[in-house]
Amino acid sequence: MGVAVLAVTAGCGGSHDPRVPSAAAGKATASAPAGQGDVATYVEGIRSWVACLRAKGIDVTDPDPTGQVTFPGDAAALKADQAFVKAQEACKSLQPPVPESVLNLRKPKLTPEQINTLRQYATCMQSNGAPDFPDPGPDGYPDRSVGWNQGSAGARHAAEVCAPILGDPTSQPTSRG
Repeated sequence: MGVAVLAVTAGCGGSHDPRVPSAAAGKATASAPAGQGDVATYVEGIRSWVACLRAKGIDVTDPDPTGQVTFPGDAAALKADQAFVKAQEACKSLQPPVPESVLNLRKPKLTPEQINTLRQYATCMQSNGAPDFPDPGPDGYPDRSVGWNQGSAGARHAAEVCAPILGDPTSQPTSRG
């Protein structure tokens, strides 16, 4: 039997510790790490959403420490299950948006080689038509608050030219002539 992970609560990385912080335990204080209160508040919101789904007859796991849940069974079958669809609709107002602090917790740690590749890709993008492409931070991930024009002709050209750096065979440069 497979396990379906809901896309809005799925993420990369994260702990699989079965203990989930309570809202009281995770409230940010002067000595608590920044964002910890956001995480606890988010997890408590997910707990309410899970309770609603369960009340509608949906089988779902308890949230992990970053609020991720799984639904036993095949993801495609779940999406086609009218009881699941109706429960999702009935409970959607209880599902909180994922805060940035949770997204950061879910990011996988990149190796130095991966970070170097992402830096090379950013330099390539900036040099080939996307000068506003964001530089990766120390962890290898770009600052999500930095916007860049992904739809410009320069950005499309740069993405095509730089695709080999990421090993993307579907975006290789094509011969024009």
